Amino acid sequence: MRWENPIWLLALWVLPLLAAALIHAHRRRAAAARRFADPAMIGRLMPPLGILRVWFKGGLFLIGVALLVVAAARPRFGVYFEQISARGVDLFVLLDVSRSMLAEDVAPNRLERAKSDIRDLLRKLPGDRVGLIAFAGAPAVIVPLTTDQGFLLNALEAVSTSSAPRGGSLIGDAIRKAIESFDVTRDRDQVIVLITDGEDQDSFPLEAAEGAAEREIKIFAVGLGDTGEGRRIPVRDEAGNVRYLKHEGQEIWSRMDERLLKEIALKTAGAYIPARTRAYDLGQIYEAHLAGLTRGEIQAEKRKRYAERFQWFVFFGLAALLAEMLVVSYPRPVVSPNAAGDVAPLHTGRARRFRRAAVTAGLVLVCLAPAARAAGSVREAARHVSEGIREFQRGQYAQAARLFAEADVALPDHPRIAYDRACAEAAGGDADKAIALFQQAALARDEQVAAEAHYNLGSLAAAKAKLLFGAQPEAAVPEVRQEGLRLLGQAVAHYRDCLRVQNGHAAARHNLELLRQWIKHMQQVWAERDRQQRRQEMDLLQMLEMITAEQTVLRQAAQAATREDDSPRRRQAMSQAGEQQRQLAEEIEPLKDKIREALAPSPPGPPGAAPAMPPPTADSDADQAVDLLHGLADRAHQGMKQAAERLVDQDLAPALEAQQQTLDALEDIYIAVAPFPQFLATTTARQQMLVERSQQLVQSPEEQTDGDPDYEAVGHEQTVVRRRSEVLPLRAEQELKQLPPPVAGPAPPPTQSQPAEEPAAPAPPDFRPALEKAVELGPRIPPLTGQAAEDLKNAQPAAALPHQEQALALFRQIAELLPKQPPQDGASPDQQQPPPTDSQDQQPQPEADRSPSPGLSQQQAEALMRKVRERDRQYREKQQELQPFRRGAVVVEKDW
Repeated sequence: MRWENPIWLLALWVLPLLAAALIHAHRRRAAAARRFADPAMIGRLMPPLGILRVWFKGGLFLIGVALLVVAAARPRFGVYFEQISARGVDLFVLLDVSRSMLAEDVAPNRLERAKSDIRDLLRKLPGDRVGLIAFAGAPAVIVPLTTDQGFLLNALEAVSTSSAPRGGSLIGDAIRKAIESFDVTRDRDQVIVLITDGEDQDSFPLEAAEGAAEREIKIFAVGLGDTGEGRRIPVRDEAGNVRYLKHEGQEIWSRMDERLLKEIALKTAGAYIPARTRAYDLGQIYEAHLAGLTRGEIQAEKRKRYAERFQWFVFFGLAALLAEMLVVSYPRPVVSPNAAGDVAPLHTGRARRFRRAAVTAGLVLVCLAPAARAAGSVREAARHVSEGIREFQRGQYAQAARLFAEADVALPDHPRIAYDRACAEAAGGDADKAIALFQQAALARDEQVAAEAHYNLGSLAAAKAKLLFGAQPEAAVPEVRQEGLRLLGQAVAHYRDCLRVQNGHAAARHNLELLRQWIKHMQQVWAERDRQQRRQEMDLLQMLEMITAEQTVLRQAAQAATREDDSPRRRQAMSQAGEQQRQLAEEIEPLKDKIREALAPSPPGPPGAAPAMPPPTADSDADQAVDLLHGLADRAHQGMKQAAERLVDQDLAPALEAQQQTLDALEDIYIAVAPFPQFLATTTARQQMLVERSQQLVQSPEEQTDGDPDYEAVGHEQTVVRRRSEVLPLRAEQELKQLPPPVAGPAPPPTQSQPAEEPAAPAPPDFRPALEKAVELGPRIPPLTGQAAEDLKNAQPAAALPHQEQALALFRQIAELLPKQPPQDGASPDQQQPPPTDSQDQQPQPEADRSPSPGLSQQQAEALMRKVRERDRQYREKQQELQPFRRGAVVVEKDW
């Protein structure tokens, strides 16, 4: 039974007062009669005051009043199903539940104000499907898309700052979660209403908004909070005392970020509603923006309804009051003369009293009929549940689910019945229906039912992840890893909800710890597997450049940490950087293997094949070269180990010195093993990128995405180019010495061993002009790059730019003289030979062929330049990934 106006039931407390008043009135009448005449004369002068008649009339009166009060409460019982078909839009409300929403610049606070505004909005959306997502450090779907606004309102009441799995404020993740929850195919508009204070922690909300725009999903952003000074975030303890949230001893002031919300709304053709701290009606969004949206036919469904039964109570209540009025207060006398001639009253007989009692009993039974019917519904539901449990134990899950559904019809929306149905559906293999029923059961007030529902939701999510990973989770591709970890994250969230409801749930605590250990182990396995695959796919130069780029990023992070004050976050960031430094040191041994393979003797390659490095002159020279390069690699490894130890100990100055030692050793290896054409091409490409970066710093330094420009990092990059420019003329002189003298005169005639009709092998490209130009112009480059490096370190990009451009022009003059690769036999001039692969670059030249490395074709040079640019882009992305470590804004996972 349900009540529409249960407040009226409080009026039943008036019935005892009315009963007491009736009893008091009866006693007053009896006392008045005793005062009026002697007891012997009362029976002759007035009719008797029968106690049974008084109780009967009073009982009818009280019953009539009680029935009318119950009718005013509008009882509803008895289930029927109604076919509902509605037209509307799909709308998700994204509600920020981070702790910054507790700021009280909006009365009573931002969160409660947002919940009140959502109620106003729902009144304008009678036929639309509405869902609710609460987000902070991670989003959580509180209510999926539904037309049942009563269910959504009940769930909205329970929303608090603990409704999201983690603390923080990730708007981008919430938008992506809403996009995933919408139907892919649709015949109606899809809308997101974002209610937040605009604070975000690097979740890339603009990129998420672009994804919504691609799906034609409009976002209406509502900004709550003060845009000026902001407000502090209150925290109340158990005693009700108020203190304010602090970070590192400083109080946190939260203010609204309007710029971000405007950009999100602009990208999706939505609208921004600047609520700020003023009063407004969120229903205006509907009237101004949502009323004209395309509404589609929502799938017709059977809705469970409860019949109105107040008419019965009104009827029987009025009947009881009418019967009370028809029953006389005194019995009617029958006149008969007695012996003395007096007239004596005759009382009604016993049979008449029995008939009236029977009528009264019948009325009472009729009034109690609805209660009996309700009790019958409970007994019927209990019978179906008992039968369903027996079928479940026998393994007949489909039959058990049918019986539980019948019990739900007899006793609708009972959380235990929903839980039983969910268990049967899950055992029968229908996980989606089981999840929906478990979510319904999780809202129960019964802690045991709610805890078990959350536990089973976690188990279902973990089972889905296990099925997705398959028998060999270590071999999962990145897409499967991401989806599996998302499902395991849902399982972890449900297990935590289970422990929040019932802290002593041992199975949930065991599974939570098991998942934590499994995820940690698999992440290590995947990382090691990716490292092994990367080692196999890379050649010597690629691996060397990768190690150098990661080492440069780690040094930038350590150098930025020297400008930060000591704090727990900084210490944690440096500990993580130390662990990354230790893992990078493990790449040195594979690098040494690559060096040994590159210098090992190999069969002669095709004519014109490019060696990975200048060939040695003898086997002893090769051994000496390997030993020399291995020594440099060991020096880099030693520097990495020292840097890792110093970073963990928070001793940054020695760590930076060891990291610089490592970079110098890696650069020496690259200078030694890189072929002259590639050495020149990569150096030229790096100088060109430095020129472009300096131009950006000069034109718009305030638009740098990383905050303040890191001139120290740019200056270090320029220093690397300076070192290479110093080596360039020396490398050119060495290559010139190895060139054979130019051949003059005509070619010798063919002999018998070489017939005239046999085509001769193509002559190796002539490097001499490029090498001579490098010897001529090379000494002019180091002063220019050195001065540019000094200017950049002093934060003077305008002064450095002319020197950089002059150095780039000299590099290009040398690179233009590299010979072009001729087309292969049988190919047209337009079909040039494709650029050599990395595996081709690794093959060393045989000892018998000591000619220098051939030149690069135009296509090969362009391909090499594109590769260098791509690696520079990856390097800058790694810098952005470690940018939070530099700023000290490290996200700490408190739960794990």
